[in-house]
Amino acid sequence: NVSSFLLMKILFYIPIFVAYNLVAQQPKKLTEKFFPDFDIEISTPAFQKKKGFTKYPEMMDFLNDFIKKSHGLCQMEFIGTSQNGFKIPILYFSNSSKKEKIKVFFMGGLHGNEPASTEGMLFLISKLISADTLEKMLSEIDLAILPMANIDGYQKQDRYAKNGLDLNRDQTKLIAPESVLIKKTVNKFNPDVVVDFHEYKPYRADFVHFGSFGITQKYDAMFLYSGNLNVSPSIRNITENLFVKNAQQVLDKNNLTHHNYFRSKKYNKKLQFNLGGISPRSSATNYALANCISILMEIRGVGLDRVSFNRRVMTTFLLANSYLETTLSNSEKIKSALEKAKKFSDSVVVRSYNTKEEFNFSTIDVYERKYIEIPIEVNNALKSNPSKKRKRPTFYIIDPKLEKVAEKLELLGLDISKTQAEKMLNVEIFNIESVKNSNVLFEGFYPTVVSASTKTENISIPKGAFVVNMNQKKSNLAVETLEPEAIAGFVRYNVISPEETKYIYRFHSNLSP
Repeated sequence: NVSSFLLMKILFYIPIFVAYNLVAQQPKKLTEKFFPDFDIEISTPAFQKKKGFTKYPEMMDFLNDFIKKSHGLCQMEFIGTSQNGFKIPILYFSNSSKKEKIKVFFMGGLHGNEPASTEGMLFLISKLISADTLEKMLSEIDLAILPMANIDGYQKQDRYAKNGLDLNRDQTKLIAPESVLIKKTVNKFNPDVVVDFHEYKPYRADFVHFGSFGITQKYDAMFLYSGNLNVSPSIRNITENLFVKNAQQVLDKNNLTHHNYFRSKKYNKKLQFNLGGISPRSSATNYALANCISILMEIRGVGLDRVSFNRRVMTTFLLANSYLETTLSNSEKIKSALEKAKKFSDSVVVRSYNTKEEFNFSTIDVYERKYIEIPIEVNNALKSNPSKKRKRPTFYIIDPKLEKVAEKLELLGLDISKTQAEKMLNVEIFNIESVKNSNVLFEGFYPTVVSASTKTENISIPKGAFVVNMNQKKSNLAVETLEPEAIAGFVRYNVISPEETKYIYRFHSNLSP
């Protein structure tokens, strides 16, 4: 009867509600129908036990054993130590060839509660042990793998570093020690291709309001690449139309579902859906602005514990391997795209907005155990539009008073020189027109939002002022941090105050200051 049917639904709903808010354990029948494991044996440390994930000592034993079997083609170094004192390992794969090769950088475990990212890197490493495989790959590629970036978080399966920071929200402010170590390591390696492996949360509290009694995300993998308008079009094109396309074909072949990354978020008590991303605070955009072919891979998994872990690790491996195979087969095309990226546009975008689109959200009804589509509106960052542009400066000049700014820019990988004598120069200066503080706490602070204009003045530039030449590989990171309105800039993130922008100058001349 009706009452017993409603009671059955309510009883079914209670554990789902708990799952959404605590640990989103997935009903066994739903797992069997939509997310079965692969019929393949994985020999990495986590699969040698029934519970838990790879511990740091287990990873180190695994890596040391691999190094012994790598025929001298792999070396392990340590980029530094975590806040809890764990040495952070990185593996470098290379041969003795002096040929100019494509450099590929893979990273896992930046969020400590996303274990398939680290396990996927270890599985990839185990598959590279064949000398023939390595020799073929290393004919065109130098590879670096950082398998467990956030060791302290990983040890307790927590998203954050020891100091409570989200390391993937710290790509421009660079506060956490691990963020600084990773950035220095990446800059030294100077990669052409960067892939940051993550997992995403398929059960969210907001999803309880959809479907019969809640929905769950259906995609095994989602691709997060940048829609930022200061990223070179050649970088965006080869990312989307070569690398992602090839990876999608691999997933299709293995019956794995995929989509471009989107997420839900409450804003002014209203649920919003955002597709893609443009913020340099995240790795996908940050490295793309540094003229790397860059992507963040999101695998379905946060909160699932060991459910479908084999499938999640295999998906991570397949994506990593696809990127290696695409690089191996397209080295000249990649070099051409990277060369085109050196031709900077005449203007820079300091503010933009995303296109609003109607979207059919394809998902799984948890109660009915079937695919359903929900019409929603998304803010599409892959189709962002400029709302404010400025002419690209030839140089930024920074007063010696803002040494902290120069230090941050150098950490981001920018080359900086100094003026050798005091000079009078005709420069653009910033005029801050309005200031307001966000009422939303972000990583422990309230961002500062400003509007600004520029005006031209003759200014006495002191000896020892910092000079950022905008004809360099990572110069777009200077745009995204020094322009006052930038969404991940030094003003917004309180590295400097709005008043201190009077010590940053935009210089338009082919003659170095």
